[in-house]
Amino acid sequence: MRLRDSVSARKTAAIAALMVLAVFVSTLPAQEMDDAYEILDNYFEASGGLERLKAERTQYFEGNISVAGMQGPIRVWAEKPDRSRAEVQIGPLNITEGDNGEVRWVLDTNGKLQVITRSDEVTLKRDEVDRRMAEYEYADRGSDVFSVALDGTEEVEGTECYVISISNTINIDRHFYYISIDGFRLEKSVALVGENSSDTYYGDYREVDGLVVAFYSREIQHATGQPQVVELTMYESNPAVDPGRFEPPEEGDKDYRFTSGDAAEDMPFRFIENHLFIPVFIDGIEHMWILDTGAGMSVIDKAFADNMGLEMEGNLKGRGAGGTVDVSFTELPPFELEGISFDAQKVAVIDMAELIRRLGVEMTGILGFDFLSRFVTKIDYANELISFYDPESFTYTGGGTRLDAHIEEGVFETAATLDGRHSGTWLFDIGAGTTHLDANYARREGYAGKNGVLKMGHGAGNEYQLKLIKAESMEFAGFALDEPDLSFSYGGTDTNFTADRLGMMGNSIFRNFIVYVDYANEQVILEKGDKFNQPWPEDHSGLSVGWTVGHGGVEVMYVSPGTPAERAGFEKGDILKSVDGRVIEPEDGPLAVRRQLREAPGTDYEIVVDRAGSEKKMRLKLADLF
Repeated sequence: MRLRDSVSARKTAAIAALMVLAVFVSTLPAQEMDDAYEILDNYFEASGGLERLKAERTQYFEGNISVAGMQGPIRVWAEKPDRSRAEVQIGPLNITEGDNGEVRWVLDTNGKLQVITRSDEVTLKRDEVDRRMAEYEYADRGSDVFSVALDGTEEVEGTECYVISISNTINIDRHFYYISIDGFRLEKSVALVGENSSDTYYGDYREVDGLVVAFYSREIQHATGQPQVVELTMYESNPAVDPGRFEPPEEGDKDYRFTSGDAAEDMPFRFIENHLFIPVFIDGIEHMWILDTGAGMSVIDKAFADNMGLEMEGNLKGRGAGGTVDVSFTELPPFELEGISFDAQKVAVIDMAELIRRLGVEMTGILGFDFLSRFVTKIDYANELISFYDPESFTYTGGGTRLDAHIEEGVFETAATLDGRHSGTWLFDIGAGTTHLDANYARREGYAGKNGVLKMGHGAGNEYQLKLIKAESMEFAGFALDEPDLSFSYGGTDTNFTADRLGMMGNSIFRNFIVYVDYANEQVILEKGDKFNQPWPEDHSGLSVGWTVGHGGVEVMYVSPGTPAERAGFEKGDILKSVDGRVIEPEDGPLAVRRQLREAPGTDYEIVVDRAGSEKKMRLKLADLF
């Protein structure tokens, strides 16, 4: 599962350049034009002239940012073409991000510094486009990189605008400027840049040192629909900026302690439904939490927060598997894992009730990037053991394969090849149960037509339909896996991925290994696990089950078409009462039922269900689904 904070301080620095261009000069006559470059020329001229714009090398602005009912101050320094620093304090969140032209860095709300020195091909190309855009190369009619076109006119909040599209030969990103016909004012911009695509609206224009600057901007992310408003109180053009401003700051004191030495080794975890559950202790009481590298910050369940009497703030839209999720924030009291104690932490809060019901596991939280980035984490899937090491003293002495991995928004990315011919970048997410292929890619390359099983997935975001197939192979880090499970969104919009990546590798791949996750050195280390390339138990029924609301029983959540469950007559909403005469107790839960449904093909069960108050007997004969 993936959860991301929609407040993006880094993107705010990039928007600053467009805010300068969001001008209005009432003396210019309204006129219809059909040449995109001529429109841009008038646009630049109205804002002080292209040479003046190119001469602006540094910027500083400050103001207020508001999102999801929270607000606070923002300060941004930028130096063209690629250096920036943004400081954002909004509600309980305090985030500082920057780029010194060589490395990117982020100091998160809990004081953890992550320096990112490696970039994948997607990021390198996007950075190159951004640098060229900042130097206005797209204004050159003779550019062999940029193409500019007039895509007609469109009304933006009551103002008729030219729509100027800007594409390039480096990557697939596209930008659109909506420039008013009357006055050549930038009313809106659209950036189609992967999963961070957004619309931005501009207003409250003021003259600053020969430029007319938009002191108001409203950005709306495509992935979440969450509006983020920035209102400036100060703007400086070409201020003197200390180069040290763009360097990574000092990290605060450690907010955790090992009980003994500089590691906590061989802690048991439970590997349930392809998710890692580890015990977390709060006030001496044990709770089960999921470990998830795809979660931008750690999360607790809203019901758990309510029971603890924690004060929550904000109502942000975050990105989760299946769509968006409402997120608020709170401070979690000190907590412990076996061998580690943590100080109080700021965490996200979401309603996990439906996720808990469908997984069939009582849990109260998710340990995400902000937790994992403090350690080198070793996960031995086959033996269900996990270890945490202090990155300052950790030295790897094994014979595993090291992968230099790019970190994008807290998630590792790595290269892999599917079925010997589909090579590209994949997200590396130990919070994902299955390995998920981008749906558009699946359709384009013929995977959607392969024999498989339709299922209903559910993540932090919502419910979504999947198709599960058996791929031929997956190769990465020098290892080859036979017939890995592969899923993709089916019959709807894929909310998880864009064309930037082929997909996301999950625990259906990683369970073959011993995995070391090392954020400090931006690397992943893989060793063959004790169950490398061995078959894992899989469903032979087509019946998806979970807890009933209130957890008083086990309910049918979904019946996969064309499977033994459908042939037996099961329907969504059936309550399972007994299997071969053995009563299903609530405490048995969905996990016990799933174990029975993974028995060998040919196994025959008599199952009694309650359907709308009437008992019905079903005869279910398990079979291979692929």
